[in-house]
Amino acid sequence: MSENTIEGNPTKSFFIQMITRDITINDAIIDLLDNSIDGASKLRSDGNYEGLFIDITINKYEFIVKDNCGGFSLEVAQKYAFRFGRPDEAPESTGSVGRFGIGMKRALFKMGKIFKVESKTDENHFHIKVNVDEWKNKSRTINLENGDKQTVEDWNFKYEIVDESTNLVENGTFIEVKNLTNDVSDLFADNAFLNDLRNDIERLLNFSLQKKIKITLNGNILTCKGIEILFDNEGSKPYHVSGEKLGVRYKIIAGLGKVGDPSLSGWYIFCNDRLVLEADTSEITGWGTTLPKWHIDHVMFRGIVFLDSHETINLPLTTTKKGVDATSEIYKSILPLMKEAMQNVIPFLKNVTKLGDDANNYRKMLEEQEAKISVVEMKAYKFIHTSRAFVAPPIDTNLIAQKKDTVRIAYDLPKTIANKAKYYSDSKSYKELGEYTFNYYIKMEELEDE
Repeated sequence: MSENTIEGNPTKSFFIQMITRDITINDAIIDLLDNSIDGASKLRSDGNYEGLFIDITINKYEFIVKDNCGGFSLEVAQKYAFRFGRPDEAPESTGSVGRFGIGMKRALFKMGKIFKVESKTDENHFHIKVNVDEWKNKSRTINLENGDKQTVEDWNFKYEIVDESTNLVENGTFIEVKNLTNDVSDLFADNAFLNDLRNDIERLLNFSLQKKIKITLNGNILTCKGIEILFDNEGSKPYHVSGEKLGVRYKIIAGLGKVGDPSLSGWYIFCNDRLVLEADTSEITGWGTTLPKWHIDHVMFRGIVFLDSHETINLPLTTTKKGVDATSEIYKSILPLMKEAMQNVIPFLKNVTKLGDDANNYRKMLEEQEAKISVVEMKAYKFIHTSRAFVAPPIDTNLIAQKKDTVRIAYDLPKTIANKAKYYSDSKSYKELGEYTFNYYIKMEELEDE
């Protein structure tokens, strides 16, 4: 080191402590699952993940995640995957949610002292084994310009080629962490934690689960906890607007959802199909600014924002993917559209409140009678009604009064059969078909009684 130089290099210990400090273990694990799903999206560009899996094993002794989502190449491992941060020369992370290049390392260092990462592709099959304490103490000697030698920390990892099938038969990734920290070991042995983790995965990765990727946690298959909006060609239709700004494609949809749990109401924001903000009713999404604060009267409000970009850096993601960077230019440019959507829907919700004691009966009636559209269907749907128009369902007080003494009967049929029955019964909708078939049965019963 020259006499005019002040050393500013980080230390490994400081780096590890800092990158693991501000993320929960749940979010660290989901970061690893995001990598698997990024692999699935590259492997299945059509968006159908059927046949792909992510298996998670967690106990007080170890953490394992294994997938068949394509793996990553040795070149990617050597140049990018194990770097602490994304190099400027790294290729575009097309359609992914990985942005800063720290997710996998942060998760592994947070959990334990020994980890292994194995990857298999058509070209390579290799693994990296790391003892964290040994790696932290590893150093190397460099030659200085003045001829002196200096010992510096060695940040590199060693890989080995796998000649025989070990943990992977199909192309994919295998990650194993052992020698867990005491806190993590205790957490992994707690059923309450496992239930919370399951719930987090089912909610935050609901889009990928709807695309039929199979995720298991300790052998239990996880199910999708999706978001639905009421959408009926004869009833309510959501506000919608879409476009592109600053390298980001956006689609904003707002309308009505189930009454259910009030905590489900609010805005949901997806970045490259990953849920990053859930049921938000804060000022970040416009509530309580130029618009009223969220109130129980708004229980049916659902707003969905889809933000997609080939280059992840354009998206308003935080490092933990829990929330949005409200200062980002893209988010500031779409927030007025989100507010406009709320201005379309909130007046209808106020009118429902004016029904007084009948308000809840009306909300439940809508939930029962209106068709629903899932979040995956919403993103793909080509809306034909006027853009930026929320079509409110009619408020029929006579029908509400009748509803108090009625029940709803629902059943599912293959669409091809239902369409044939609708055609031959001359029904204009599935709802009308249901009434027709039920009335037909009642008439037959009456004829038999005679």
